Amino acid sequence: MIEAFHIGAVSRDSKLLEDLDLSFDEGEVCVVTGPAGAGKTLLLRILRGERRPDEGDVVVGGDSLYRGSSPVVAAFRASLGVVPEAFPTMTCSTVRDLFLLSGTAGERVPAGEREERQEKLLSMMGLPGAHDWRLSSLSLTERARVALAAELFRGPRYLFLDGLVANAGVEWTEMLGGLFKALAREGKTVLLAERAFPERWKSGDSEEGIAKGPFRLFRLAVSGGVSR
Repeated sequence: MIEAFHIGAVSRDSKLLEDLDLSFDEGEVCVVTGPAGAGKTLLLRILRGERRPDEGDVVVGGDSLYRGSSPVVAAFRASLGVVPEAFPTMTCSTVRDLFLLSGTAGERVPAGEREERQEKLLSMMGLPGAHDWRLSSLSLTERARVALAAELFRGPRYLFLDGLVANAGVEWTEMLGGLFKALAREGKTVLLAERAFPERWKSGDSEEGIAKGPFRLFRLAVSGGVSR
C-alpha cells in the first residue's frame, strides 16, 4: 500500500499541494485528474519517491519513503515502472535500445526469450516488428505505447503513468483499460495522472470521482466500471 499523509509541496514559488491525504492499495487502478498546472506530475514524483514533499510524508508497507531506508523501501523503488508525460531524452536511438535499458535487461535470460517477450509486448501495443524503428521517427502515440511496453518488460509491481492514456490516443483507451485491470488482478498497482477521466472508462452512473485537493480521484473497478 502507498499512503500519503498531509502532503504539501511548493513549485515555482506557488503552493500546489496542501494537506493532501491519499492511499492506493495493492491491485488497484487509480486515476488522478486535474487541469494543466494542478500538480499531477509533481504528485506522482512525490508518491514514487523522486521528490521529497515540503510537508508530510509518503509511507509504503509501513515505512517512510523519505525518512531513512529499509528493505521494504528498497524493494518498492526497485519494483517501479514509470512512463512520463514527455518522452525522455535518451542516448538510445532505437526501440531495441529502449528495451535494453529496461530493468530486466541484466537478468540472465536467453536472448531469444527476451526477444520473444519484447515482440509480444510490442504486438500487444500495435507495434509488431518495431525493434529497429528509430525513436526519433515515432509519433506521439507510438512513443507512448513503446514506452509502456518497455516498462511492462520489467514486470513492475507499481506503474506510474503520466498522461499515458491521452498520449496513446483515444483508439487505445479501451484496450489500456482492460490491460490495467488485468495487471490489477495480478496484484499490481497502477496509478495514472490525466487531465480528465477517460470517457470510455466511465460507467453508466457517470461517476464524478472524489475531490482531493486540486484533483479528483477515480478508482477503476477491476471487475468493470468506476468505484469510489
